[in-house]
Amino acid sequence: MRRRMPVKAVKQIWLDPQPQGTRAVYLVEARNEEEAREVSNLFAELETDLQVRQLSQGKLFSYAVKIRQDQQATLAELEFALRSNFGFVILHRSFDEVIYKIVDELCADTGSQLLPIPRCNICGKIEPFPDTVVNLADQGGETIASGAYCGTCTAASSARSNKEFLLSLLLADTRDFSALEDMQFVRAKSQKQSIKFRIQSRAEQIRAVNN
Repeated sequence: MRRRMPVKAVKQIWLDPQPQGTRAVYLVEARNEEEAREVSNLFAELETDLQVRQLSQGKLFSYAVKIRQDQQATLAELEFALRSNFGFVILHRSFDEVIYKIVDELCADTGSQLLPIPRCNICGKIEPFPDTVVNLADQGGETIASGAYCGTCTAASSARSNKEFLLSLLLADTRDFSALEDMQFVRAKSQKQSIKFRIQSRAEQIRAVNN
């Protein structure tokens, strides 16, 4: 049974489509604390230019990265830098269930910690870089609930508008957001690529009808 989500306090919703890019996974063995710090610092520095999601830590450090089309050379450059400084390095030029299972198994073998990463809230697929993120907030902007959706599930939507697209994702979510169907969404000003809606109050709805 789907868990019914409390949406009465929701006053704002952000639809946040993420930029497209190439994904890859790096696995690096840290033989001591110094190497562990070096790996962590290297990928922390990359976060200014790339999207980075750490998958594991301990003896095995693994990271998923997402790059733009014009950053393709970065993958090879990063691999070269890692191989020049660490004994065990693997580069997998995509992110999929196979490489994630390998990371999981190596974590078990090395006593490393597998870190939690997002899953699509529709199909449940592991998704370090969701295609679309939705945030539901109260009047003050405090997040009440959020959803992450993979490219396959977002592509399956036949919505003709951003509002329809937003509702199609929330209604297909494994959680029950059906109460949102009775609310009136109004497009609001937003920054960057985010698309913001506010929930129209009852008084606003009445005034809109009378006008």
